[in-house]
Amino acid sequence: MPSKPTEHWYEKTAALMVREEISLFAATQTLDLGITNRECENIVRTKGFIEVLRNERNKFYKELANDPSRNRNSAVGQLVLAITKMMESEQYDKAVTAIMSLAKLEGWSSDSANVNIFNDMTAKDLAALRTKFAGQKKSLEVN
Repeated sequence: MPSKPTEHWYEKTAALMVREEISLFAATQTLDLGITNRECENIVRTKGFIEVLRNERNKFYKELANDPSRNRNSAVGQLVLAITKMMESEQYDKAVTAIMSLAKLEGWSSDSANVNIFNDMTAKDLAALRTKFAGQKKSLEVN
C-alpha cells in the first residue's frame, strides 16, 4: 500500500488505466469523477498516485502470469498478431526481429537444440507439479 494516504478513487482509476490502457483523464471520465484534464496531469505525477499505479500494474501482471489458459500456443498467437501489426505499420526491422523470436519459440532455428519438456503445460499444471514435488522433498528431508 502507499506510504501516504491517497485519494479513495486512486486504486479504481489506476486499475482501469492498466486494464483498459487509457489515460488517467479517460479513467476519471469513465468513472464520472468530474476531474479536469489539467488536474489529472498534476495527479499522475504525484508519488502517491505513481505508487498506486505501480501496485495495480503488478497485480495485473501477476494475474496474467497465473492465468491457467496461458501456454505456449497463446504466446505464439500473440507473437503472430504482433508481427502482423508491425508489418501493417511498415515496421519491418521490428517484424524481422519478432519473426526470429517466433522461429526460436517454434523450434525452427538451429540454436534451439534443447527439448522443451514443458511444451504445452499451463501455469496451473506447473503449480500442481511444484506442490506435488514439494511434498516429496519434505518427506525425503525427514528421512
